[in-house]
Amino acid sequence: MSSSLKSGRRRTALASASIAALAGLAASSATAAETAEAIVGEVVVTAQKRAESLQDVPIAISAFSGDQLAAAGVDGSAELEKVTPGLVMSESGRDGQIFIRGVGSTRLSGAGADPSSSVYIDGVYRSRGSAALLQLLDVERVEVLRGPQGTLYGRNSTGGAIRYISKSPEPTFGGEITGGLGDYDLRRASARVDIPLIADRLLVRGSVLRVKRDGYMKNLERPGETFGRQNLTAGRLTVLFTPSETLSVTLHAGASKDDSDQTALKHYIDPLGPFRNAEIIADPRKVRADYGPRKAPVKTSYVDATVAWDLGFATLTSISGYNSLDAGPYQGDLDVTEIAGVTDGRDGLPNGIADGGKTYTQEFNLTSKGASSLEWVLGAFYLHDDNYTVRQGLYVPLIPALAANHTTYNAFGDTDAYAAFVSGSYQVTPQLRLNAGLRYSRETKSIDRGRYLNFVLQGATHHDRKTWDSWTPRIGVDFTLNDDAMLYASFSKGFKSGAFNASSFDPAVNPEKIDAYEAGAKTRWFDRRLTLNLAAFYYDYKDLQVQGLDPNRIGVEIISNAAGAEIKGAELEANWRVTSRFRLDGSLTWLNAEYTDFPTLAGNLKGNKLPNAPTHTASLRAEYTIPLGEAGDLRLNGDAYFSARRYLSETNNRQNASQPAYSLYNARATFTPANGNWDVSIYGKNLSDELVFSRTVTQAALLRTGFLAYLEPPRTWGAEVRFRF
Repeated sequence: MSSSLKSGRRRTALASASIAALAGLAASSATAAETAEAIVGEVVVTAQKRAESLQDVPIAISAFSGDQLAAAGVDGSAELEKVTPGLVMSESGRDGQIFIRGVGSTRLSGAGADPSSSVYIDGVYRSRGSAALLQLLDVERVEVLRGPQGTLYGRNSTGGAIRYISKSPEPTFGGEITGGLGDYDLRRASARVDIPLIADRLLVRGSVLRVKRDGYMKNLERPGETFGRQNLTAGRLTVLFTPSETLSVTLHAGASKDDSDQTALKHYIDPLGPFRNAEIIADPRKVRADYGPRKAPVKTSYVDATVAWDLGFATLTSISGYNSLDAGPYQGDLDVTEIAGVTDGRDGLPNGIADGGKTYTQEFNLTSKGASSLEWVLGAFYLHDDNYTVRQGLYVPLIPALAANHTTYNAFGDTDAYAAFVSGSYQVTPQLRLNAGLRYSRETKSIDRGRYLNFVLQGATHHDRKTWDSWTPRIGVDFTLNDDAMLYASFSKGFKSGAFNASSFDPAVNPEKIDAYEAGAKTRWFDRRLTLNLAAFYYDYKDLQVQGLDPNRIGVEIISNAAGAEIKGAELEANWRVTSRFRLDGSLTWLNAEYTDFPTLAGNLKGNKLPNAPTHTASLRAEYTIPLGEAGDLRLNGDAYFSARRYLSETNNRQNASQPAYSLYNARATFTPANGNWDVSIYGKNLSDELVFSRTVTQAALLRTGFLAYLEPPRTWGAEVRFRF
């Protein structure tokens, strides 16, 4: 592991030196005309419920257009961590776990529990963990808000918020079709079309996505079978109706069906443990599983409406959303060996693990308009969430007592959340601005939980109900030095509601609370060709909700509050348009996230690092366009990402619960003809074929010091062709 760390650092240093040398060469050869054209364009975001320049918003935000993400090869939300400082996206089967600046929850999902960072799609909150894993479809922009967003976004935004904004319909007829092929028999196709039904009044946009790919892990027990297979179909319809100059209505409706397997699993076997007789396979991309890959179907559907009414002095906006998610039942080999050890469910039976739910949200915003010293927004929010987690049929033939008796559970949850908030800023002087906001949140959760033995309910169903509320303020100040430099500082609070454990009758755990201090600078240099943004922060984090497997009871999960943690760090983001043809983007993150007090049965974990909180991460992306005369242009993209060691559990066990330091490299080349309506690209991802653990599972009673690892994809390549009409 130490050699991997050293080689990763050497490769990162080499990539940095090479790109820096290329930047110097390009800058020295830039003409005056190129320099004049090389200004980085204004990035407009809506993170504060109004359209503003990114450089004027006094919070840490990373914003990417759909075109930027496509050029960087980011086609799914899990890859956002490669371009966003402080962000780690962990995949736990079919659930996504978001960690922003060390704030996140390991394995905390299912009925009665919520993520620590919020996901919004077109302004609509998505409550389930599966919403964190998305294939990007017709995206206009992605905004990652780092730090607690307790005032404007409130519910369960202690880490931050990720906002996906889809593209609006165009006023003219047109569209595009993209098709791609790659290794592991990848087939990817997408299409979109704009249809103006009534000019400037009624516009429609439709988009579809189809992805199919074999798995990247071979099952030697069943030749031809692979783990990690992908099979997704998704579509969205957008309607923009503008009946007058002061009123607009935007409707979204969509659905997806995902019959993919879970993320590929690898069993690292303890030679002295219960699975010691299983074959130990050195190749990390090969397993010998008697049951096959874990099937994990997911179905989603949604509809939402955003109505904006210009009242003259302010804009009144209503955002109504409904979404449904059903995941499972998951079935498959949990030990991933040829031994009949542990399986979830059995083929041909309606059993396994299933979770999901239905969510309705309603939000109203009244946002000030016009040039004024005082800008403000008033808002109200309501959520009703029905959710469930069902586990039927955990088979453990490895242990005779459990092979004959299957202990399982059902949990059905219900959540009602209300909130009201106000946020505003006041321009004291032309340079000095005061910012303040306050949100009141009240949330009631109820849950019905039952335990089953051989599919028979044991005793009565347990009903529990709990209500929490919280005030989450934000105060801050920003000072404009000149048109290209702004300093800011803020204090804010974050609140995440309490949680129930779906798999036991344990009482609810307390809400998470966070006090956050942040200071930063947003600057532009060299005629705005270079943007440099810096943020430094300190968090006092209390009552962390943690969940994991009981080390002494097979299949039993426990949930508790860690007493507290302290997080401090700094982030630097840079965007440099060296010339009109050459652009560099990069980031650096330093993070120190530790438990200040965390008593457990195994001792106090004080001083341990928080999971998925590497002390250092860095990214560097380069884009260079080569003009080919009358033939067209060739655009070259390359990026490098480095992460220091990150622990995957609270125990900080290096042997079976950590990911050593690693580096990833991606590249993409796109040819666009001078007078054509098409382009063609070739790309490669994870070019150095690094082995990366997204998550590991440990359980002393069954795995001993062995562990199961969820593996991210190996080196892959592909080609795409896009036609526009």
